[in-house]
Amino acid sequence: MSLNSLTYETVSDIQAGVRVIVEVGKKRHAGFVLGRSEKGLPDGVVAKPIEGVIDDECILPPDLWDMALWAGKVCMCGYGAALKAVLPRHVYMGEKFYPSPKHEYIRGNFCERHCFNPFDSERVNFFAAELEQGERTLILFPQKETAKSFYEHLPDTMKQEALLWPSDNSPKLWQAWKSVNAGQFRIVAAPPGGIFAPLMPRKIIVEDEASPAYILPYTLNLSARSLAGHRAAFLGADFITAGRIPSLKTYARTKPKETLRPERRNIILSDIHISRKEEVEGITGHVPLTFSLIKHTYREIAQGNNVIWILGRTGEASEVFCPNCGEAVKCPNCGGIMQARNDGNILRCRKCGTLMDLPPKCDKCGYTLLVGRRAGIEAVAKIAGKYCNDVHIFTEGSKLRDMHGLILSTQRGLALCGKINVGLVAWLDLDDELWGQNHNTRCNVYSMLCEAYWRGRENNPKRKVLIQARRSGMKLAGFLAQGWTKFIREELRERKEFMLPPYGYIIELELGSKILREEIINLFMDAGIFVMDPGDNSLPLYVNAVSLEPIRKLLGSYTTLRNTIKITVRSE
Repeated sequence: MSLNSLTYETVSDIQAGVRVIVEVGKKRHAGFVLGRSEKGLPDGVVAKPIEGVIDDECILPPDLWDMALWAGKVCMCGYGAALKAVLPRHVYMGEKFYPSPKHEYIRGNFCERHCFNPFDSERVNFFAAELEQGERTLILFPQKETAKSFYEHLPDTMKQEALLWPSDNSPKLWQAWKSVNAGQFRIVAAPPGGIFAPLMPRKIIVEDEASPAYILPYTLNLSARSLAGHRAAFLGADFITAGRIPSLKTYARTKPKETLRPERRNIILSDIHISRKEEVEGITGHVPLTFSLIKHTYREIAQGNNVIWILGRTGEASEVFCPNCGEAVKCPNCGGIMQARNDGNILRCRKCGTLMDLPPKCDKCGYTLLVGRRAGIEAVAKIAGKYCNDVHIFTEGSKLRDMHGLILSTQRGLALCGKINVGLVAWLDLDDELWGQNHNTRCNVYSMLCEAYWRGRENNPKRKVLIQARRSGMKLAGFLAQGWTKFIREELRERKEFMLPPYGYIIELELGSKILREEIINLFMDAGIFVMDPGDNSLPLYVNAVSLEPIRKLLGSYTTLRNTIKITVRSE
């Protein structure tokens, strides 16, 4: 299937959405008919004929077809690329299959509802009550594990009507797609990719809708939640967003009410400037450990509770560099930064995962003593052992049944809060989490704080959250006790001032050559559109825009293979 829209000749009237066989170059491909072209061909240009028709009519449900075309326009990737991202490979490669049954398509009244409740069990009960109403329902979860857990706890009678959507593009996905398309299931429980299930739902539920895990990778780079909302609006279906906190887009549109806030006495703020600054041999910098952190860790473990320390850096050190010339050790495959592991003897690329031994010397200056920078979880485990020598210390990868004591983890460790008894979750350096360059960093970190406080709290209502931070981290942590309403209002106020999402768009342009990069910068500048250039040709250009239409027009002539531009639109 061609990723660009191409024009072919036909004498018959072929319906939009029908698959046909066409010649592209010297090869035959399957493609989708978009409709009749309203523009004539340039003088002297003759269109190739359509060589064959695969289907008698559009084989896709109307909502799936509409969603794919809308996504291709919003993401500026083209209709073909969007269809390829939305559909299983067998469909766009032209494989024949039985079309979906003709569900009665009577557009209802679109209705948006919410279930923002901090307790997971209460939201699950709400979902179960919605499923019992007997309508075709698509329910999305941010991770495949949570989707699987929800599916496995369905009553047997309801499970017979439900399908757990596969999480990858495997043979199971094609079987799932065909069975749902044939009308064999009423309920689909799915990770984000399940938004492409051909169900024609009358109800779409999005759990933990603020989660960044809903951003679909690669071609679309769009939130599955946004796709779900568009699909529900097209069908006139119920659209239910749920979670501990709403996304900025949902709050800006409907302003759901906050029903419960954390108790201030369970939130401990600890100033990182007055901490003990512990160092690890071979690693520059230090790990802050406040007296408050050590005291509360001992207290909770003595009471039989587990404690989780959170640090956003795995391994021994975040990177390895030469102290003589300052050059960092780079990955031989992709040029990414190498992270130290296994006491610094093994290096792992943070970008592509390549493993290599620690080099004997610096490639640039020949200096023979390489050191680490910014200690990771493995280094923290050595420091913690000095203070907690009578406490079991675990790091990521330990078996769940063996865990009891102090657990060192990245943010992934928050999932343990719903599985084991956790009395304290402590951030060793919240400001480290805020160093990310993404415009959504503050929201993602705040969401983690809420998860640390609320997840699995039914099992331990006295759980405390301790936050070691500096000024910026302290300000964000202060919103935890004040509630998400105040945080979201403040965040929206700042974003509206600069027209950032959800009030505007951030467009990332990755270009293949320096010449093309300069040409695009000049093109936008001449049109009066500011372009932010990081100054590194390996990084994308950034454009902040209120509307996508001017961007589409400017980039309209850069669609050939010679001028390939990778465009990523951020609207969340």
